[in-house]
Amino acid sequence: MVKVMVTGATGLLGRAVVAELEAQADFEVLACGYRRAVQGIHRLDLTHSSQVTAFIETHQPDVVIHCAAERRPDVSEQNPAAALALNADATRSLTLAASQSGAWLLYISTDYVFDGTSPPYHEHSETNPVNFYGDSKRQGEMIVTEAKQGFAILRLPILYGAVETLPESAVMILLKQLLDKNEQLVDDWAVRSPTSTADIACAIAKMIHLQITGECLSGHYHFSASGTMSKYQMLLAMGDLFGLSTEHLKPVTCPTDSAKRPHDCSLSCERLASLSIQSNVMFNSGIEKALQQSPAVMALLKK
Repeated sequence: MVKVMVTGATGLLGRAVVAELEAQADFEVLACGYRRAVQGIHRLDLTHSSQVTAFIETHQPDVVIHCAAERRPDVSEQNPAAALALNADATRSLTLAASQSGAWLLYISTDYVFDGTSPPYHEHSETNPVNFYGDSKRQGEMIVTEAKQGFAILRLPILYGAVETLPESAVMILLKQLLDKNEQLVDDWAVRSPTSTADIACAIAKMIHLQITGECLSGHYHFSASGTMSKYQMLLAMGDLFGLSTEHLKPVTCPTDSAKRPHDCSLSCERLASLSIQSNVMFNSGIEKALQQSPAVMALLKK
């Protein structure tokens, strides 16, 4: 039985990872959360290094999947200290504790470590984030790399999946603009690769299997759906899927966000593909399934 600690287990990606691992008989999952920790979730404040050390010393996980993060670029820009506390400082505590216990750590990072000027980005491509969120995640990557313990980093693009509330996903929250029939200005400038959290969770489970059977995964890996879309195109696809009018949506072909975004951070996923780990979930089928698994959102769509 492989004991896997998952941070951010109450979040969008963390829930999918926990569900995937718990469905497999060879994993014992230590699901960790903080503000939304409920029964079955270990309450752990990752910003307190002593708590992190004590937890890992007590439970002795074989694997640590670090999903917890401040993932919102605008919030990170407004409160950089809080972003660093979770994206870098907590990563340092986990990395140190994992190193001391002999656990393998997988750090979840982002395509926003790149500047978006020269896609597609390979695992060895030079990082150059254009906003503080991307920089804070790059700092986390550097901490993991400098540990020199054979740890791995998994960079991901924009995510969607089963949600409890719309703001959990930068894709799902777009539905507010679809449902509000007043004129809506929607970004048609930035190019993204919306990727299913369930798909990512399957990939992470496969990575763990390879690691524990002797493959020794380390360094940077990329995982991403193959399709690229702007937020405007995502909304058109969702509108078509549910038969909702999109005439009130007006594409904006220049940047509009308060925190600067890269234009196109499309990822090349060669390293995982060479291990037969790749995405096969297309946006239309993936978003339909995610919405069907989100009762509160479906209720909004049926009004």
